[in-house]
Amino acid sequence: METFEGIRFRRGDLSIFIESLFEQAGADRDSAAAVARAVVDASARAFDTHGVRLVPHYLETLEQGRINRRPQMTFTRAAPAIGHVDADDGFGHPASYRAIDEGIAMASKTGIAAVAVGRSSHHGATGCYTIEAARRGFAAIGMTHADAILVPHDGIKAFYGTNPLSFSVPVEGEDPLLLDMATSSIPLNRIFLRRATGTLLPPEVAVDENGVMTTDPNHATAVLPLGGLTYGYKGAGLACMIDLLCSAFTGMAHGYLAPLFAGPNFTTPTRLGHFFILLKPDLFQPLDAFNERVTSMLGDLRSQPAHPGHRVMAPGDPEKAEMPNREARGIPMDPVTWQALREAAARHNVQEPKPVGGATD
Repeated sequence: METFEGIRFRRGDLSIFIESLFEQAGADRDSAAAVARAVVDASARAFDTHGVRLVPHYLETLEQGRINRRPQMTFTRAAPAIGHVDADDGFGHPASYRAIDEGIAMASKTGIAAVAVGRSSHHGATGCYTIEAARRGFAAIGMTHADAILVPHDGIKAFYGTNPLSFSVPVEGEDPLLLDMATSSIPLNRIFLRRATGTLLPPEVAVDENGVMTTDPNHATAVLPLGGLTYGYKGAGLACMIDLLCSAFTGMAHGYLAPLFAGPNFTTPTRLGHFFILLKPDLFQPLDAFNERVTSMLGDLRSQPAHPGHRVMAPGDPEKAEMPNREARGIPMDPVTWQALREAAARHNVQEPKPVGGATD
């Protein structure tokens, strides 16, 4: 989780502002609402690398033609527990929420469902969709592939995307557990966020154009797989699995062949794939027993001994701890992103939200 101070905004104000930006830029209402919902949810959960800071990029892809402004999204049910969403080259966010809706409808009867999404685009934080399923009582696994930014183990040139993997499960009495991780050492958007905040990268997570290690986010062009120099075969193996599930099972090309996320070409659709698996807990175990097992496991985990000044946490616990702070003080935005959004607001004649903290200029 990144920590930084910035200009802060109320969640509701940000949602209205961002939805208006996309509508004025030409997106249909459903697409605008889904993108705003996903990025604000990510930022509210302190997942800043895939939150509001992506809005200027998404607007550029919309304005330049990479994104279909009026997609005719369709769902095909191939079997009782298998479905496919065709995103029609639109934003990945509405397509992924649709996949969750359809997956829940199937898994409600079958206990498990798999939904592939094709002809899609970057969908932000994969955890936005798995946690939505968990909030509705289902466990969910989600993943997406992406363009080449991850150097395979022992390689010197990017081949895989950061290919995130997410898992979320309901937890009685608290927000769902959420694992949302890249299979790379760090996500690409952490490099961009570190550029915006002027912060160095950790050592041995990124390389420059010559394949040489760098901590300068302005020189970083690719990232190492999870596990780093010595054990990177683990992250690279997971990235391979995700790439296949999101390409071979969706009909899309593997990520190495996709147009680059960062451009300069923002006119060609990326045609990415996503893959979701949903499970209905009470068709595997009585719900009371399931809830007790989850609660018991998390309680045991969190009570484990830790180093001085630290505590053992479950996946998503740092973000859970930060969420009340953002609810009370507002969602922070780095100055570079805020300036870009102000320019977009002027360009599309959208009223800026009023900050609740931090300088505006």
